[in-house]
Amino acid sequence: MQVLHWQAHPCWPVRHNAGRALAALRAGAGAVLLVRAGRQPLERRDGQALFPTDLSPSSLDSLRLAMRTLPRMRFTLLHGCRVGGEGSMRTAGVGDAALDACRRRSEGAARAALWRFAAQLPPREVRPVLVVLRQPWHAAVAAHAAMARPDLLVLADGGGGPWAAWRWRARLRALLARTECDLLLLPPARAA
Repeated sequence: MQVLHWQAHPCWPVRHNAGRALAALRAGAGAVLLVRAGRQPLERRDGQALFPTDLSPSSLDSLRLAMRTLPRMRFTLLHGCRVGGEGSMRTAGVGDAALDACRRRSEGAARAALWRFAAQLPPREVRPVLVVLRQPWHAAVAAHAAMARPDLLVLADGGGGPWAAWRWRARLRALLARTECDLLLLPPARAA
């Protein structure tokens, strides 16, 4: 893991530090920890980490890497559970009861995915906790981080094409601007 300390920049501190962290990740670092000014060293950390996830196999592989990298951290998984096409469904006259049933099914599938993941962990390993959110991703993660005040926010690069890379960089900058915790960036799961 490569550790970068936050650097003051007169005009664009978020963009500057996000660029440094992404450059280190692209240069082949297995993981990059961006430490905010005035935070304690990593060796003494046994706090709380937030991990936004879609619970896909690649995201869970990234979670395994994060748990191996920081074995003493307690992980809270943030999963956005929204009904796809909700606006179109409302326009078509689908009622609240049907939409709520879709949400409950989606939330149940997310909890089942976490149970399957937790069943594969070694017996004494701390089990991650799942928080299901119904807001847009960046707003939900930033709001939960402001409320929970974690020690660390973990972001995994999902890989993909140029559009996915651009979206991931935008999310990284938005979260750096809206949170105060340190940030652990992980490479795409297939390269980890």
